[in-house]
Amino acid sequence: MRVSRVCFLGGIAIASFLAASRQARASAWLEPPGEGQIITGSVFSDSTRYFDPNGKLIPIPAYEKFSLGSYIEYGLSDEFTLVARPFFDHDTQATTPTTRLTTGGTDIGLRAGVANFGDTVISVQAVAHVPFVSRQPLVNFDSDSIVSGDFRLLIGHSFSLAGMDGFVDLQGSYRLVGDDMPDEWHADVTLGARPRPNILLLLQSFATIAPQATADSPAYNWVKLQESLVYDVSTTWSVQGGVFETVAGTNAGRELGPLAAVWYRF
Repeated sequence: MRVSRVCFLGGIAIASFLAASRQARASAWLEPPGEGQIITGSVFSDSTRYFDPNGKLIPIPAYEKFSLGSYIEYGLSDEFTLVARPFFDHDTQATTPTTRLTTGGTDIGLRAGVANFGDTVISVQAVAHVPFVSRQPLVNFDSDSIVSGDFRLLIGHSFSLAGMDGFVDLQGSYRLVGDDMPDEWHADVTLGARPRPNILLLLQSFATIAPQATADSPAYNWVKLQESLVYDVSTTWSVQGGVFETVAGTNAGRELGPLAAVWYRF
């Protein structure tokens, strides 16, 4: 199994440009030199309830966000993979008189291999998030419009169980955020399995903790779960569909919604 071809991004992926994560998400595996993948998709998230400082859900004015973007990986060498995520967002909140449109931004960075033990790999990644337009977020769980940097440790392990190829991807990172917003710690877990050679099932968890309040934002945290299926149409093209939901948190919106994407490998 070529694990680098089936792993999932942070932000679609992980993306996770996924709503479950705001910066480019990647797997621990590196792309071979001269090869890569482009994943283009959309995410719609909706929030009408909010986890208060005690973790209890309370109603809030409706907040909606539509994201469209691409996640790109390209193998520069045996040691380095380029990652990028251009995107744009369209977001609204019921308390604002007009729709707020963010023209978008991009994440760009490098992933470097640290160790390879066959079935287990370790890598590190640094990604800069640069918005095209900078503004204060509508809500404190939306900071795509703020300059930030993400520094990440990634560990991946591939396995075979009951005749199925699979992998687990563990990631931890520290995110430096500008504009007097709290810095964040991230812990992300992806479990992938192929019940059939052309089907990949993904179960993912994304945890964010901002323990230090600032003048513009309280401390906050949340955990999001995401389930999706990737269907390989050919060796080059795949399609993905899934759902995600915020399952716990404090001072954070309870987001939920669908996602869809098209994968192209080259």
